Amino acid sequence: MRRIAGPCYSGFVRTSTLAPAKVNLVLRVGNLRHDGFHEVSSLMVPLDLADRVDVRVGARPGPVTCRVPGRPELDGPGNLAARAAEGFRDRFAVDRAITIRIDKKVPVTAGLGGGSSDAAAVLRCLTRAFRVRDARAVAEIALSVGSDVPFFLGPGPAWAGGRGETLRPARVPPLHLVLLFPEDPTLAIRASEAYRWLDASRNGPSAPLPRPRRFATTLLGNDLEPPCLAERPVLSRFLRRLQSAGAAAVMMSGSGPTVFGVFENRRAARKAARGLAKEVGRAVRVITARTASRQPGVTSWRSPRSASSPSTRRS
Repeated sequence: MRRIAGPCYSGFVRTSTLAPAKVNLVLRVGNLRHDGFHEVSSLMVPLDLADRVDVRVGARPGPVTCRVPGRPELDGPGNLAARAAEGFRDRFAVDRAITIRIDKKVPVTAGLGGGSSDAAAVLRCLTRAFRVRDARAVAEIALSVGSDVPFFLGPGPAWAGGRGETLRPARVPPLHLVLLFPEDPTLAIRASEAYRWLDASRNGPSAPLPRPRRFATTLLGNDLEPPCLAERPVLSRFLRRLQSAGAAAVMMSGSGPTVFGVFENRRAARKAARGLAKEVGRAVRVITARTASRQPGVTSWRSPRSASSPSTRRS
């Protein structure tokens, strides 16, 4: 445990940032490791679809609280964002009260990394507020919360290895996507379920994982997709609808159940989304999104007691 100083002034600190969703353009899954996780080779890319995360650090000791307006089932200590804050406090001996508010835009349990991104957003905000420069320690906290969290601490698209913590920057051209997320809770897929179905479908050890250096559309693919489609056949119908709407490529993101199609440009994606929305009805959320080349930054903190103080200006 490393003790650090509190914020640079006596009032409370408020920071804010966006927490983007992601898609896996490539997800190859290797064998089960001794720690219970699978070895992966994945290309993850952030999207312009994002939650907004506000973090307030109190001037006095207190608990971590987390609220998601409109989604009370996500409130409280079980939220990955709250777990990230607790991990930060434990690692750096912080006792200040921390209040987290998440304006949720990314679908939940969708294979889009929304919860992991919220957790990373909280870590980025707290790192800024407390001026922590120990990136390795923060990355360790992130990994303890979830395998995808370290990716959202990085600068942008990345190849991920190990269980997801070994990251190499990737260059991915802007892609215009249409995502279909079924709202029916009976179609939800937990990551643990998807990996279990994959293991059950395999005969013997998996082939060695590829380690590509550059992105190409020929690499698109998700090893979790076939077993998930076998368990959730309706997802195959959504993939076919995306193809019929003109998608150049279609696949499932992460552990699903969100599926997406890649379109030639924004106009084509929006046109396809309008048609698909009429076809699939209200039970399926239709989202247009664009891949991003950078993760969003954290806003400069501001103190109601000293909005123009020298320390605020320097930040």
